[in-house]
Amino acid sequence: MPRNEKHELQIIPTQQEAARQRFVLALKQDIGGRLRPQLKQVIPSEIIDQQDSNSIATILEKSTPRKIWGRLARTAQELMWQGVEDPLLRKEKDLIKKCTALREKPIAGGSLELDENLIIPEAMIKVPVHLQPGGYCLDRHQQDILAGALYEAGGALFSQGQSINVDESKAELVVRFLHQKLPHFRPSHILDLACSAGGSSTPYARLFPKADVHAIDIAPGLLRYAHARAESIGVAVHFHQRDVCAPGFDDNSFDLVVSHNAMHEMSPITIKAMMRESYRLLRPGGVAVHQDVPLRNAQLNAYAQADYAWDYLYNNEPYWNSFAELNLSSTMQDAGFEKTVQFDRVPQLGGSMDWDLFWAIKKMET
Repeated sequence: MPRNEKHELQIIPTQQEAARQRFVLALKQDIGGRLRPQLKQVIPSEIIDQQDSNSIATILEKSTPRKIWGRLARTAQELMWQGVEDPLLRKEKDLIKKCTALREKPIAGGSLELDENLIIPEAMIKVPVHLQPGGYCLDRHQQDILAGALYEAGGALFSQGQSINVDESKAELVVRFLHQKLPHFRPSHILDLACSAGGSSTPYARLFPKADVHAIDIAPGLLRYAHARAESIGVAVHFHQRDVCAPGFDDNSFDLVVSHNAMHEMSPITIKAMMRESYRLLRPGGVAVHQDVPLRNAQLNAYAQADYAWDYLYNNEPYWNSFAELNLSSTMQDAGFEKTVQFDRVPQLGGSMDWDLFWAIKKMET
């Protein structure tokens, strides 16, 4: 199944808008694939041999080629968002009508629960992660769905710009992995933590049609879109506006608890709380799988660490470095999973990149 499932909320760009998107796509591929590796040449070989990421980072920051590359990369990211935002704004009224209709008369049996009293952390409101216009928590009015539409459209173009194969979603990768590791595992109650626009929630409902699938996020604009998107696709997912630190479900409620590409955008405190909740919410014998980008400083050489720090400094990734340093296996062990925690680096179909899976089984009660 393609990473980006087809549905009626997706906007078809005009010829001019499509041309702009193709230009940005080619620009990002050239900047990331051809130019970025060449920056290593500005670092003297003796500095590379010392394996001191701080020294390398200092030289990179002062280097004219790196400054030029950085400006190009930042501009390309901004152009990407402009390229997907313009078609959405052009059709925003129609999108709102469709989403409202699907919310008022859900056709797939899903649901949407918003909590206007939920306190959203100030940092999430003020920081537009990845430079997404308005950020994840953009919420201009009670029918606002732009945050979710931007997230899906921008993510699709970003993935292509990074040359990531789009023939398998992140959720499908996890399900494929589970089938290999636990061939008889068939969850009946599934929870997707920090679900964003629901792109990783709907595959679970489709692949496990008898399961009761729930998904939570803190951002209302993401959730309004996610719910309408799921209904449009024709699968039932129950979306809730809740904090991963306090999801509110009863103990032992789920067979499978997952998160996708969320941890690198969370503080270590939030990640630790999410792991504790993952353990609490799982039934004995249930499985937790937390998937994210392969960014572990302990596995990277000094140059790669210094190079990847650019995203923290200039692409609004405030927790990029802390995520790379956090021992996630230990964090899951401390949350209660103890010796059942495992780590696997799983290639995506097509081999375009690998994804890190931190997973564990909750021990059966004795």
